[in-house]
Amino acid sequence: MMFALRAPNLEVKIAVNDHFINAYTDLTNEKIGIQDHLFDCLAGGDLDGAIEVIRRLFAAIPWRHFTQNDLADSEGYYASVLYAFFSSLDAEIIPEDVTNHGQVDMTVKLAGHIYVMEIKVVDAERVEELDVNPALKQIQNKGYAKKYRGIAGATVHELGMVLSRELRNLVMWGW
Repeated sequence: MMFALRAPNLEVKIAVNDHFINAYTDLTNEKIGIQDHLFDCLAGGDLDGAIEVIRRLFAAIPWRHFTQNDLADSEGYYASVLYAFFSSLDAEIIPEDVTNHGQVDMTVKLAGHIYVMEIKVVDAERVEELDVNPALKQIQNKGYAKKYRGIAGATVHELGMVLSRELRNLVMWGW
């Protein structure tokens, strides 16, 4: 027998995601300011500002979370951190958003903006070799954002994020 669990209301959903954020990061005292800043950036379509907030978020993950495990190697780990943070903003999130050509890591809908996001994790030394953002290239080559184009009142953003295993943070991004 399988059960699907969901939060009974917005307050519980936000509280649960706040606990995840506290577990992922050391941002307990700064969390509300970061959430407010990220919300403002996403609601205004400010991708430069959103990237800086996301880099700050990943920089706040304690190094001991990465010891004796392979979390830094997993796109899923970084997607989970972002999912918890975006959920705490009460954004609509579609993880592993399926299209006719595959699936993008995450789509976030907030205040008339739709953010189609792909995450790639690479070795630090490989970043210098990259002449193009592989995450953004995948979004564009697979047409992941096509199903959202033409929705009245929505601005669609394709956001490719590349993280370094060693640096454990964003090292390349583009839209």
